[in-house]
Amino acid sequence: MARDKAYQEAERKIEKARRSGQTQLDLSGDIGAPQESRLTELPESIGQLTQLRELYLFHNRLTALPEAIGQLTQLQSLYLFNNQLTALPEAIGQLTQLQRLDVSANRLTALPEAIGQLTQLQSLNLGSNQLTALPEALGTLRALERLIVERNRLETLPESLRELAANGVLHELTLHGNPALALPDAVLGPTWSQSGAEKPPKPPKEILDYYFATRGKAGQALRELRLIVVGRPKVGKTSLIRRLHGLPMDPGELETHGIDIQPLDLDCPDGKLLARVWDFGGQHVLHAMHEFFLRSRCLYLLVVEQRSGDVERDLTYWLQLIRSYAGSAPVVVALNQSRGIPRSFARAALERAYGPILAWVPTECEAEEKVPGANATIEALRDALTSAAAAMPEPRKLFPRKWLEIKTWLEGMKEPFLDYATYARRCTELNEPDAAKQAELAAVMDDLGVALNYARDPRLRDTTVLRPNWLANGIYSLLRANILTAKPLAPDGVLTAARVGEVLAAADAAKVVAAADYPRDKWPFLLRLMNLFQLSFPVDEAGERYLVPTLLCPDEPVDTAEPAGADAVRLRYEFDVVPGPLIGRLLVRLFPLIEGRKAWQRGARLRYAAAWARVWADLSETYLYATAAGPEHDRAELLGMIRETLKELFADYERLRVVEQWWHEGDWVPRGTLEKFKVLPPEEAYGEAELAPGEAAS
Repeated sequence: MARDKAYQEAERKIEKARRSGQTQLDLSGDIGAPQESRLTELPESIGQLTQLRELYLFHNRLTALPEAIGQLTQLQSLYLFNNQLTALPEAIGQLTQLQRLDVSANRLTALPEAIGQLTQLQSLNLGSNQLTALPEALGTLRALERLIVERNRLETLPESLRELAANGVLHELTLHGNPALALPDAVLGPTWSQSGAEKPPKPPKEILDYYFATRGKAGQALRELRLIVVGRPKVGKTSLIRRLHGLPMDPGELETHGIDIQPLDLDCPDGKLLARVWDFGGQHVLHAMHEFFLRSRCLYLLVVEQRSGDVERDLTYWLQLIRSYAGSAPVVVALNQSRGIPRSFARAALERAYGPILAWVPTECEAEEKVPGANATIEALRDALTSAAAAMPEPRKLFPRKWLEIKTWLEGMKEPFLDYATYARRCTELNEPDAAKQAELAAVMDDLGVALNYARDPRLRDTTVLRPNWLANGIYSLLRANILTAKPLAPDGVLTAARVGEVLAAADAAKVVAAADYPRDKWPFLLRLMNLFQLSFPVDEAGERYLVPTLLCPDEPVDTAEPAGADAVRLRYEFDVVPGPLIGRLLVRLFPLIEGRKAWQRGARLRYAAAWARVWADLSETYLYATAAGPEHDRAELLGMIRETLKELFADYERLRVVEQWWHEGDWVPRGTLEKFKVLPPEEAYGEAELAPGEAAS
């Protein structure tokens, strides 16, 4: 039998090793050989090799080890990975010289207490087993530097591990793939296979401190998430939220200004979960603000009007924004005003382009009496959101009790903002003195929308926003400065601190904001934040005057016609849908090149040396054009600056579908095609942001 042959071959090798005094023995199986040719039993004669230092037994079918293994008292390395072991014998504790033990990819459900006798052990790999607990005896392994327990079923960790981490010897602890421990990826750091010089392992002390700080009375899961609702104006976002709260639709509902935030309970299988619902106003001017608020660890509800002829364009537009700012965050789509009847459109193509959608739910906000079945559509939406929330790990992460106290303090503050120094000082008073942990908690609060913190910019890090709607509604008012009153408050598109005060006063009169919530010392903060997110550009060296493209005139100024003539070079960019913030950002980036005041909301005339150009987006939201004229060298330089700026902006959008086309012999031709036929010289492609040449051209 094949098993007999494997066993006999092992005995032969053992005898040979005994006679020759070998210190190394390889009885591992051939990974490419049939299973039947691998060892299922280790001969007892293995105990005769008392001189052995290294023993290789991996890639076999061993289900147990003989007690004789304990006689290998000089053994330093034992490799048993990829077997079928369900337990280790107590005799393992006699291997007091063992330094490296790898029993990964087996079926171990427990470890013997005798493992604590391996006082010379430096590396222990227990990955890919079925362990539910680790013995306290691990704390006696004072030489242990690396402990790998990935992909098991651990429910608890022994207190003794903290002692190992405290003594400074243990420098690698990987616990990924043990969901019952509820340890966030940010706490765990890179996996064993990912870690290296560029990604060093997370210090075990940090992992264990977090774990023990969140056990039992020490901490609990927050069970909260942010649910962000987006869509164009008047598609029924606010009405859907009312219906989810059990309230009837209000036909006279006013348009949402900025953000409206309210709680919503979701009944998940493991208990209630609180969703902080952020209802975004759909006005186009607000779209450029989404980078302020969209985060990857949130749930998204995208609302579109199913009966609209532009439903696919709307879906493309919003999915592009969500994926750009929130990556692969979960998305549920509500196909509203549907009368409960799903409509056919290119869902598969949209998911191929922008990733999976968790649910497509036809919804109807009208009362049941008016539209039979309307209530069922709302319940279907609630079920979809609940299922999505139930699958998200973030709400179930355990938080230290002291962090919960800090969160409670933040939520209880009436002020709309506080400086970071005050936040840090209060954290220290509430038993969190570690600056890194304070910053980590600030990031978590930012994800939840409890308190926004822009730590990545040193100019803004000092202020934490406690009321996100304070920020959204304040900047929303500034972006609408020219339509709040009969006379534009910033007719030249420029904001100053003084003008901020005038705009906020007008917004107060229009009942958009309460001007008293925006003291004078925070006006520069609003302007700097707008600049950070490319909503404005400082037009003086002191940084006191900011050009805001959305405040420019919607109509083109005189003398801004497209360049014509033999020296004119025309190009355009074709999109599925032009991202809303793109044009404003382009104008901000190209501001130094804008000629005089020749700029409007959708374009500008540019000047460089003896060349000039016109850049603009059409009203179809499909194309962005750039035409330049002038002496060849200057024209090429100007076009180069425009194209490079656009490339940088395109890189900010995930999965952006865009093709650059040039006017050639009476038609728009993809640049890639012109390069192929050597009409234009080859250059580096945009990378992931660009389609293959010609893919979207028509």
